Amino acid sequence: MIKKLILISALLLITGCSNSSSKVIEKLDTNLNEPNQQPTLFEQRKEEKVEQFIEFPLEDEQVLINLEMVPILREYLNGVKSRTDSISEMKLEKLPLDNHQIYLLEFSCFHDACSYLIFNQTGENPAYLVADLAKSTNLLISPDQSKVALQFSRLNGQNMQLNNLVVIDLTNWQVLSLENETSDANILNYTWPYVTVEWIDEQKLTISTPDVLEPTYQHLSEWYGTNTKIRFDTTLSVAN
Repeated sequence: MIKKLILISALLLITGCSNSSSKVIEKLDTNLNEPNQQPTLFEQRKEEKVEQFIEFPLEDEQVLINLEMVPILREYLNGVKSRTDSISEMKLEKLPLDNHQIYLLEFSCFHDACSYLIFNQTGENPAYLVADLAKSTNLLISPDQSKVALQFSRLNGQNMQLNNLVVIDLTNWQVLSLENETSDANILNYTWPYVTVEWIDEQKLTISTPDVLEPTYQHLSEWYGTNTKIRFDTTLSVAN
């Protein structure tokens, strides 16, 4: 619980610290002799200052995350029992994009529920916390690759899997809000389970949910039990 409170309180610091001349994340092109090597922590002296980095070996590159530039990650590591173990459990994924260098970091996992930071390797490199106490389940890129929708799941108190969707504008590098064009229902923020999520065009997505009146345990259990394919679609538009 303390660990999660640190994540929330540090969220407001991320954007402000990312405007420094130092980069949050840097990429080093290299051919790794040990592609399965785990992420490691190392220090580097720059003038009179010592900076700490986490080095992630990916398939064809090495990625460095500057802890000084990501307070949420630095404070998390300051509060764990073993920094080495916590770092070794982190996972960094490069998103499959042609024109953007975007990375998704999974960290602070507990019982398959994790926190997620998204990084931009170009520009001013701000980082956003896009999920906490959740699990990444899907990644959807808009038709023109200008946006990415990240789908996360979370178990509620009745062990039902509910979902949320976070959309990132890759061109302007910002988290976008979503507006329900179909109804007044709130299907975001882990209130409903999703059956499917798809981009309609560059500005709209459609989410299919179980065809029940409310996402209660009883209604959802009955819906899953009948193995029905009946569902309704909700259209969400991206608010710029």
